[in-house]
Amino acid sequence: MNIRKATHSDIPQIIQLLKNSLGESLMPKSEAYWQWKHINNPFGASPVWVAEEEGQLIGVRAFMQWSWEKEGMVLNAIRAVDTATDPSHQGKGIFKKLTLGLLEQCEAEGIDLVFNTPNSQSKPGYLKMGWQEAGKLPIKISFKRPFHILKAKIKGGKETQFLKVKNANQFDLKTALDNYTFDFEPKNHWQTAYDLKYLHWRYAEIPIIPYYAHYNKEACCIFRLKAGALGIELRVCDTFGQQSAIEKLLQHVYKNCTFDYMSITGFSSICLPGLVKRKMNIGPDVTIRPLAKREVEEFQQFKNWHPALGDLEVF
Repeated sequence: MNIRKATHSDIPQIIQLLKNSLGESLMPKSEAYWQWKHINNPFGASPVWVAEEEGQLIGVRAFMQWSWEKEGMVLNAIRAVDTATDPSHQGKGIFKKLTLGLLEQCEAEGIDLVFNTPNSQSKPGYLKMGWQEAGKLPIKISFKRPFHILKAKIKGGKETQFLKVKNANQFDLKTALDNYTFDFEPKNHWQTAYDLKYLHWRYAEIPIIPYYAHYNKEACCIFRLKAGALGIELRVCDTFGQQSAIEKLLQHVYKNCTFDYMSITGFSSICLPGLVKRKMNIGPDVTIRPLAKREVEEFQQFKNWHPALGDLEVF
């Protein structure tokens, strides 16, 4: 078995390996999505390692680059995302070899930490490799149609899918990105290192998922719709501007979009109709591991780290 860095020519085999190992899901396993995610990323191309045997790829491990910023300081991070092992080669420790080897490379290159949102099956393995639990991402919920949620929960089994907004022309994302004057001044907590290039890549250029925005001179809100087991969720992915102006924008979205509940980050102090002000324990589990940055205490339990919902979804 040969373990090496992936090359561009490996991409078709990588996509097929992901399909063979994981099957298809809500997010497509396609060359277009891989290109968007791992090559076009404005924070940098993803470091990717593969394992091969007799000319065939039998394992892959990819870390996605990200940058966090606070008061002018920038922290270079990676997010542990795509990984797969050929079903006929499982049990050989391929996942661990690829992961630990790639971590060593990233630390040597000065990457400060790695973070991810593992599921319940994969989290124990990450903890054994030195990851630490940062806690659940805090989320607040605003209920619009609770009876629809109850009905969806009783029925169960609804296929998860991203939805389009019916009156989409009044919530055009590209119009908002082109016309709203964003203030990207760093805050006193760690957040994504925003700029317009990032916003276009993250929300306007992503394949499959339609994102929308509502804006005025004082604020801008980016959101999307998804149908799932609890009905239709309107997720507020990112907000910019004055809090009172953001609230007015979201009240308009609340009235003019069809959905069952709205989710926003628990770090927000925004008030909305039907909002459960208490942070709910429903967000994804987040784990972290120090690399070149040895002390990561301020990232534990989100002490000084305020990721947006748009930072931790999808990938």
